[in-house]
Amino acid sequence: MWFYRVALRHLYWSAAVLKKFFKLVPLPTLTLVALTLVSQFSRMLAFFLPLKVIILIGSTGMPRYFPDSWAAFDRDVLVIALSLATVFFYAVSLSSEKLLSIMAEKGAAGVVAGTHKLVLFTNQDEVASQAYQKLAAGLATAVLTIVIALLFSFIYPAFLFAALTYVLAASAFVSLMGRSAEARSELQQKAATLTGLLSGIGFMLLFAFMVVDFLLWEGVGFIVAIISLLLSRQLLSRIDGVIKDAIWLSDKHLQINAIFFTGHRLEQVPEHSRNRKFWNFLSLSESSEPLLPVLEQVRGHELPDGIEVNCHWKQSGLTDLLAFGVEVKGTEDELERYLLKIFGKRHRKAAMSEADILSSASGHLLPVPELVYIGGMEGFDVHLFRLPKWCVPGGYAAPKVQIEWLAKYWQVEPDRTLVNRYQRSHPLLQHRLGMRMLERLTVVASDGDAMSALKQTKARFEDILEELNLLPLAVLNPGVPRDLCFVSETGELLQAHLGNWTLEPIGVGLPCGESWLPKLDELLAEASEKRESLQNIPLARIRLCACCSTFEQNFNKQRYADAMALLPDILGCLSEIDMAHEGESKNPACPAAGEGNA
Repeated sequence: MWFYRVALRHLYWSAAVLKKFFKLVPLPTLTLVALTLVSQFSRMLAFFLPLKVIILIGSTGMPRYFPDSWAAFDRDVLVIALSLATVFFYAVSLSSEKLLSIMAEKGAAGVVAGTHKLVLFTNQDEVASQAYQKLAAGLATAVLTIVIALLFSFIYPAFLFAALTYVLAASAFVSLMGRSAEARSELQQKAATLTGLLSGIGFMLLFAFMVVDFLLWEGVGFIVAIISLLLSRQLLSRIDGVIKDAIWLSDKHLQINAIFFTGHRLEQVPEHSRNRKFWNFLSLSESSEPLLPVLEQVRGHELPDGIEVNCHWKQSGLTDLLAFGVEVKGTEDELERYLLKIFGKRHRKAAMSEADILSSASGHLLPVPELVYIGGMEGFDVHLFRLPKWCVPGGYAAPKVQIEWLAKYWQVEPDRTLVNRYQRSHPLLQHRLGMRMLERLTVVASDGDAMSALKQTKARFEDILEELNLLPLAVLNPGVPRDLCFVSETGELLQAHLGNWTLEPIGVGLPCGESWLPKLDELLAEASEKRESLQNIPLARIRLCACCSTFEQNFNKQRYADAMALLPDILGCLSEIDMAHEGESKNPACPAAGEGNA
């Protein structure tokens, strides 16, 4: 019975909102309902008349089921007249739809003005207009349904009975399917798809009924049968649209109440059942039993008797991402520590991205704990990391990510397959920089120095992109909260989150100031020992990349003055690179070892 309760509750709420509409803006509301009816009837005629034209063209004379008064007209004249009528009614339908949107905006604005409220949220006017139009369309569909039902009761009562029987059977079927809370939640999530399916099934069953009626019983006239079939299809389509509108209105009902009702304030949307299921995972701190199958899969066998599993909540620092410290104590005082991460629905992409990079050939080389499990629990993505022994409880405190974190990732050569997949779907820094940026800055530049720097940068723009293309790529892992960073007493670094990783040329994310250069030289030399592609890279090229990256960030934030202030540094880096190239061209290559004594 839950379906009928929900339907009655929605009808009661819709009636209350429509009453508000008629009270504040009666004329626009009546006009909107009338336009909706005109649009629907004219569309019906626009699809019905072409059938008459085809029948007339295919007949040698005047069909007997056409009106007798038409016999006085020439067939070609009738074909032209019906064709023109089709175009006319279709034009009326399109015009009505256009007027509908205009009247909906005016009517909604009138209702909002009548409530004397401040603006509540960004797209308030759009929500108000759509709600106003959908509720008026629902009222028009109700009127249309009554009119068509009365028409069927005169011309084809058996067809009306079959249609009512199907509607009752379909609603009873949906009600029976939603006997449990989980089934109701599933039905509500897939309601739009289900209504479309039921609408299609209903039309096919009514068509089958009409065929059986013709074969076994007397049936009805040809024109009546076509009219009944077209009207039923149109009506089922409209009911499908009204149900989908009702779903939209139900999702927005708190916002609509706050917009249109004086005594309602904008309230927080009730927590979705899917979110409640997510927060139920907090009970893992009390009982770790749901985690046992995961640990058994990681170990490859059932957990032995006497083993103790403790699970305690840890702050993740990210919204809708739960983290738990897991301790598994064996019978011989063996202790294994894990970090469990459960991703909310909004982090589905982050979970997939993290799994992609850690499953690649170079994933095990990154400064990340060992990922031992990728799976799901109750429909949510789950990752389990094995923590090293030095990651003791309370060791989550870590300094803010600085150049040391970046350099740790420099040491890892990204897997070539991963690089190819990434570049097919994501632009690198040199691809995101464009001449359009410099053109916009030219408009806002206010002094001669800025204009001169812009002019020089435009002239050297292709050289900048060429230099960035020469830099090897490295993994960049921004936005990791302190709670998911680990630092050992010896300075070893680990990060337990790679949901937002990217691939960028080395230098992206570095500070632009020259005070970092001594530290940069040291860290680059250390990374070069582990990665051959970093050898012999001039520091000026890396600093050029850092300046270009900061330039892009400032431009995207519309901090145009800060972006233009970086242009002299960018040009300075290019000058250093040019001087290095000139020095290499003037000095001949050094002889190989042993050649000088030959």
